[in-house]
Amino acid sequence: MAIHRILDQTYIDRYSEAFSKKVCGEYFTDRQYMSGQEIIQLTASKQLNLMAIKILFDRWQEQMEAMARNPYFDFRDYAVKEALVQFMNTLSRAIKIERSAFEPLLNEAVRLTLQLGADPVSFFEQEWDSAEAKPAGYFKDLKKYIKWHAPAWQPVASSLADHPENSEWKQELKENFEKNASTLDATESLLEPLNEKLPIDYNQLWASKTVAPWEVDAPEPAVEREENSQEAEQTENELPADIEEPDEAADETATEIDPALAWAKFESEEYAFMKGSITHLREGMGINQRIMFTKRLFQGNQDLLDQTLDELNRAESFFDAVNLLNQGFVHTLKWDVNSEEVQELLQLVFRKFDGEED
Repeated sequence: MAIHRILDQTYIDRYSEAFSKKVCGEYFTDRQYMSGQEIIQLTASKQLNLMAIKILFDRWQEQMEAMARNPYFDFRDYAVKEALVQFMNTLSRAIKIERSAFEPLLNEAVRLTLQLGADPVSFFEQEWDSAEAKPAGYFKDLKKYIKWHAPAWQPVASSLADHPENSEWKQELKENFEKNASTLDATESLLEPLNEKLPIDYNQLWASKTVAPWEVDAPEPAVEREENSQEAEQTENELPADIEEPDEAADETATEIDPALAWAKFESEEYAFMKGSITHLREGMGINQRIMFTKRLFQGNQDLLDQTLDELNRAESFFDAVNLLNQGFVHTLKWDVNSEEVQELLQLVFRKFDGEED
């Protein structure tokens, strides 16, 4: 039988509030709003960033469902459904949140991320309560936002997607976590990015100092972190900052960008708010991206970056823009075309021309 740690909710609430204030205080010092792209890149914990996006879209979905229950209009009408889809797609590309609205959202995201990292079974039990009432596509979409412990929870989620009335899913979930115990990352390893931003007191995190089932064989958490540090770092780095899944078919030996493959990759992007036309590449670029592009792609030369952005904006198509990058930079500056920074730049270019290519 699984042994679960009992989390101290009082400590988690205090930590989440302090963490959110610290992060928001740093971000909103000279900014009034936060965009969707900037949420994705907000912290070093990709899972925390995704959790914030998940909460945002969950609340948005609830509001849209409430609107659809309005008794004065027929939301089942085909034309209304089509117009609503277009409206949602447009609105999702216009995320703009002030600190007063974002800080409590981040607070909740930190709290849930701590729970997911320290006691995932209770996280999913609460998340899937009344599974039969979840909206269509909920379990399929969950893998976009929850990246930790995937081998243990995804099979149960897939089962619930087909049979939401299954009353045995909680037992199946516990058994899956026990069965995958040896492959799951330790709590301290998962939460390290948060710990670096604001130290976590693990003695206070748990009200009862018992051992999670996937850490039973580890004599000391610190030793386990040391042994698994390379693996944990590799796992964390598998996902680029824009939350897209890595392209497993990518040719790691490629020496230039294939515009057709790049277009197909981003065209199949699942995250609607990441798609859509932007007037100028700068408006879709977060401050962290600008720093990353300047440092890693343009040898620290901001003027060269700005000049390149202007040239890309004047290109007539996505393919012309990619060819410009191939001819002017990939070979000359020895870009790794599969690197995170190149892929993020390509996605921005895609967003510039998406909609114009139809």
